[in-house]
Amino acid sequence: MSKAWLDLTQQVTSLSERGLIIDDDDACRKFLSQVSYYRFSGYFRYWQRSPETGDNRFVEDAQFSTIREVYHTEQTIAAVVFEAIQRLEVLLRTTFSHHYAHRTSPEGTLTHGKALVQPSSLRMSPVEEHVLHDLDRSKEAYISHYRDDTRVNSQRRYLAEAYDRVPVWTISEALSFGTLSRCIQACTGTPILEDIASSLGVARAPLPNQIRSVVYLRNRIAHHARIWNHSVLDPPPLPNNIGRRAMKRYGTFEPRSVFAIFVVMDHLLNASNISSTWLSDQVWPHLSRSPLAARGLMTPRKYGQMDLSEPMAL
Repeated sequence: MSKAWLDLTQQVTSLSERGLIIDDDDACRKFLSQVSYYRFSGYFRYWQRSPETGDNRFVEDAQFSTIREVYHTEQTIAAVVFEAIQRLEVLLRTTFSHHYAHRTSPEGTLTHGKALVQPSSLRMSPVEEHVLHDLDRSKEAYISHYRDDTRVNSQRRYLAEAYDRVPVWTISEALSFGTLSRCIQACTGTPILEDIASSLGVARAPLPNQIRSVVYLRNRIAHHARIWNHSVLDPPPLPNNIGRRAMKRYGTFEPRSVFAIFVVMDHLLNASNISSTWLSDQVWPHLSRSPLAARGLMTPRKYGQMDLSEPMAL
C-alpha cells in the first residue's frame, strides 16, 4: 500500500489516534518539523504493540515526552562521543605516521605498501590501494604540492610513484579514518604496531580491532544513524580487567552494545593521557538521568523485546 503525505498536524493526529499520549501538540509539531516522522519512528516503534505485523497502536501509557527525551539524550551523547573520536583520530594519525616513518622511511613507502601485511583474501584490495584512492581524490594543497603529475598510467590515474616525495605524516592527514584504520590493522605482527601500542600505553593485540570499532561508531554518528538500541555486528575486543572495572562502575552492558565502544574509547583516552574521566564525567551523567536511553545503549534490544518500564535514575 502506498504511503500518504501528511502535514505536521496530521502526523501529530496519527500518533495520537494510535494511542500516543501527547500533552503539547505544538511541541510535537515543532519536534517533527526538525526531526521528521520517519526518523522518529525508529524510536517510537519500541512503544508500539507489533509494528512488524502491522499493529501500529501504542502500548498503554506511551508518552511522546518520554520518547523525545530518549532521542534528545542519544543526540547529546552522540555529540560528546563524536568530539572525543575526533581527538582520538588526530592522535592516531600522529602516532601511526611517526612510527611508520621511523620503521620504514619518511617518503616513498606507504603508497607502495612497504612493511604492511596484506589481506589474506585475493578479493580484498591491497591496503596501499585504499591509500592511493584517498590521495587521488584529495584536493588539499599539501598533497598537490608534492605530487608528481607526470607519473600516471594509461587511464590517467596517478601511479604510486607520483607520491614518492610526499612525507608519511603529510599522507596521513589526507586519509579517511577508515583507511588509517586499515593501515594500522596492516601493521599487525610488525614492530610498527608494537611501537604504536607502546606509545599509546595500550595492549598491542586488540588495538587494531578496537580502532576499527571506533571508526564504525564515528561513521554511524556522522551519518546520523541511530545508536540507541543498536547492536554492533563486529564488537570491539575488551580486555577482561577493563570490562570488569567498567561493569562494576556502570552496571551490565553487552559486548555488542554501543556502550562497549564507549568503554574502549575511555580506555584509549585514559591510556594516552587525553582524559582520565571522559566516560564518567562527560557521558555517564546524561545516561544516569535517562535510564531508558542508558538501557538501549548498554543492552540493545529489537522491537518488542525492550523493557519499557522506567526505573529510578541510575
